Amino acid sequence: MCAWSSLIRHETYRGINLLIPPQCPACHAIIDDDGLCGQCWSQIKRIAPPLCQQCGKRFAFTNAFSDGDNRCGRCLTAPPDFDHAIAAFKYNAMSRLLILGLKYARRHDVTPTMARMMANAGAELLDKSDWIIPLPLHWTRYVQRGFNQSAELARAAMKAANIANRKYRPDILKRMKKTESQGYKTRKQRRQNLQSAFRVTDKSRCLNGASVVIIDDVLTTGASLSSAARCLKKAGAKEVAVLIAARVG
Repeated sequence: MCAWSSLIRHETYRGINLLIPPQCPACHAIIDDDGLCGQCWSQIKRIAPPLCQQCGKRFAFTNAFSDGDNRCGRCLTAPPDFDHAIAAFKYNAMSRLLILGLKYARRHDVTPTMARMMANAGAELLDKSDWIIPLPLHWTRYVQRGFNQSAELARAAMKAANIANRKYRPDILKRMKKTESQGYKTRKQRRQNLQSAFRVTDKSRCLNGASVVIIDDVLTTGASLSSAARCLKKAGAKEVAVLIAARVG
């Protein structure tokens, strides 16, 4: 019965592809399977080591610190509240097209491609975590957009990495404050802007001593993710890592 079901699904998928050939979500070229075409794929740039062991920023040099503390200067002097960050790829013209397409043009067809890359980059992180939490939107943005892109990426990345659904906990963290743009603010101003931006819910007792992964689409300054991590740690989380689709810088 299982073999028949698998065969039926395969033939159905094959038939749909013959009638409606899959397209590259970036340039709309006809392709053989789901994902990006070769030309667009070549423009997605992974972040190669050496990397800061905390924020995931690429070092401009290859030699490690003699004391083994491989953190960038910013993380050494003013570390974020999350312990570790992994990005699937760089934020460039092509990845920007995919991310903005998902967020503002409802291009949900780009989600599986980005999620697979996130799953590959953060497989160990996802596997070792106790809970996986998408970075929440403020309710007004959620109503305006109709969905949370971080939640979509989280669910799809978990599926791609074969992570149990029970780990997915969007009910633990809420965004209480509709924050202003962080782009041109100083670090101090960003922290003030995000003061009390997040809070945990009454479901947060499971955080005590837990290892948590926050999922988001882009890491720019890291201020929002740091604020969320700080909130989770205050509620008892032992370790908070972040897995993002793209990293700026």
